Amino acid sequence: MIVQRFAKWAGEATTRERSDAATMLAEALVHSGAEGADRETIIASLTLLLDDPSPAVRLAMAKALSNGRDVPRSLIFALAADVDRVATEIVRGSPYLSAADLVDLAAVGSPAARLAIAERPVVPLPVAAVIAEGGEPQAALALCRNDGAALAERTFKCLADRFGGDAPIREALLSRSDLPPSVRHQLMLAVRDALAGSALITNLFGKKRAETLAFGAAERGTSLLAETLSSRQTPDFGDYLRGTGAVTPSLLLRVAAAGNIELFTTLLASLSGRSERRVAAIVSGARSSALRALVLEAGLPEPMAFLFSEAVSLWRRIARGEEALRPAAVPAILLARAAANNQETAVMAQATALLRRLADEAQRDAAREAARAAA
Repeated sequence: MIVQRFAKWAGEATTRERSDAATMLAEALVHSGAEGADRETIIASLTLLLDDPSPAVRLAMAKALSNGRDVPRSLIFALAADVDRVATEIVRGSPYLSAADLVDLAAVGSPAARLAIAERPVVPLPVAAVIAEGGEPQAALALCRNDGAALAERTFKCLADRFGGDAPIREALLSRSDLPPSVRHQLMLAVRDALAGSALITNLFGKKRAETLAFGAAERGTSLLAETLSSRQTPDFGDYLRGTGAVTPSLLLRVAAAGNIELFTTLLASLSGRSERRVAAIVSGARSSALRALVLEAGLPEPMAFLFSEAVSLWRRIARGEEALRPAAVPAILLARAAANNQETAVMAQATALLRRLADEAQRDAAREAARAAA
C-alpha cells in the first residue's frame, strides 16, 4: 500500500520533488540501517524510480548509492547500465562492484563508463587489462595516470602497442615507476621514430641526418636505461633487445664504453649462443684471442674485438683501483687507442666516429654535473 501511494505521488510530483525523494530514500537505505518491511519498502520505491523519465532523478539516486555497501545488486547494475552521467556516478565510486563486475562493465559499457572505471581509486589487474585491450584513448590515458591501477607487464605491452604513437599516453606510461624495461625501451623507439619523421627535424637537418640523430639518441637512451637495471632484470632485457633487432655493434660499443659489462656479457651470450657463464669467463679473462673468437661467433665485425677488449680491460683496471681514471674519460681513451691501432677499415671508421660522439657526450655530461653541483 505504501509503495502504491508513493507511485501515485511520483506521477504527480515535479522532477525536483522526485529527485529529492530519490536522494532521501537512497540515503535512508545506505545510512539508516533499516531492516525488514521498512527496508523492503525503501528498495521497492527506489526500484520504481529506476523507470523515472528524468535522468536527474536517477542521477540523484546514483549519487546517494555510489558509496553504499549494503545495496541490492539490482539497483547498482540498473544504474550502471543507465545513461552516461548516471552510470559513471556508480562505476567510478561504488565499493559494491567486484573486480568481476567491473570487468563486465568495462567490456560492455560505454566509453564514458570505461573512463570512469579507469579513474577509480583502485583498478584491479583484470579490469586494467580489459581497458587496455579495448578501451578508448581517454580511458587508456586515465589508466596510465592512475597510481591505483594495477598493470601487469602484458597490460603495459598492450598499451604501448596500441597507443605508442599517442604522445600524452606515451608520456604517462614513461612516468610510471613500475613500467617494465622492455616496454620503456619500446616507447623510446616510438619517440625515436616520431623524431625521425618530424617535419621540423627533417627540415632543419635533412631526412638522413634526422634519422641518424634519432638513432643515436635511441641507442644512448638504451645504454642509460640498461644502467638502471638490476642484475635480475638484465638477462631478460638483453634477450628482448636481441629479439627486437636492437643489438648493433654501435650499441655494444656504447655499453662496453659505459662500463655496463653485465649487459655487454648478456648481449654477447645472446648473439653467440654461448652460455652466459662461459661468455662472462671470456670477458673477464685477459685473453684477447678468446674475445676475438667470441665476437666472430656473435656475427660482429672483427675490428670491434679490439675495442671491446680495450674497453673491458680499462674498466677492469678501474674496478681494481689500478687506474686513476674518471669513467667519463673512457671513451676518449678508447678513441686514442683506436687511432693508434691504425686499422683503416670502414668498420673502424664508424667506431671511431661513435667514440668521438661518446667522448663529446661525456664532456657535456660532466659539464652539466659540475653546473648542478655548483648551483
